[in-house]
Amino acid sequence: MDTKMLEAINHLDTESGFRLRYVKSDTEYFRPHFHNYYEIFLILQGNVRHFINGTEQLLTRGNLLFIRDFDIHDYASADGTEFHFLNLAIEKNALDALFLYLGDGFPAKTLLSAVEPPTVLLSPREQEKLFYSLMELHSDSDKQVAKTMMRTKLVYLFTNYFQNYSPEKIEIPLWLELGYEKMKSPANFVQGMERFLVLTGKSREHLSRMMKKHYHITPTEFITELRLNYAVNLMQTSNLKMTEICYECGFSNLSWFYKAFEHQYGQSPANYKRFLKQS
Repeated sequence: MDTKMLEAINHLDTESGFRLRYVKSDTEYFRPHFHNYYEIFLILQGNVRHFINGTEQLLTRGNLLFIRDFDIHDYASADGTEFHFLNLAIEKNALDALFLYLGDGFPAKTLLSAVEPPTVLLSPREQEKLFYSLMELHSDSDKQVAKTMMRTKLVYLFTNYFQNYSPEKIEIPLWLELGYEKMKSPANFVQGMERFLVLTGKSREHLSRMMKKHYHITPTEFITELRLNYAVNLMQTSNLKMTEICYECGFSNLSWFYKAFEHQYGQSPANYKRFLKQS
């Protein structure tokens, strides 16, 4: 199959120097292609088969990728279901200038010379934070202001998520991967940390250390996020009172629930529930 070259002039806004897309698909239609600009991918939902430089990688929710101008790639659903991702296409000179500015303390050469596109895994909280940060790029109609905003976000993105990038693959231990997935069930996360320890068979200290290493989040933060996501789901799908939702999700008291919710969503559960009903 022929490889297609995508030109920046056709796929980027010439004034702002970028283009941000929210993609929902079970495939794309470019087929194997490369481009004379850079791309950032943030996988939001689903499982993606990424065909890249003659190999294949599985991408899942939370994967953040840096696609270089020489990468030849294409992608499709890994299981036939729809996948969602953000795609930020960026003019080359903007990112090249950023790497030059960051200097020798930033691994730009490693990022640009790696055989596979540099890929990192974000925690659910990091993914949500980056998603809303990038979506702000649509908020300003002044193209020059948007261009400046884009560059500031690139500084944050690369210094926070790719500063310590290494091309060496670090495999997640099977016990941790299985425990991580099992904890996503309400039957498990409502029981909290003790249940996580039972599922993994590891000590609290070892589990915490490995969660930080591989998922960039502590077990407590992970469990709290699962409970809060479940709380939002119950607000949308049930008639339970807020007190009932609190205990249904595994929080031991309302004060803890309200404090965690406001930290995550910036408002009280009651206000958030009213917002959901209005939207």
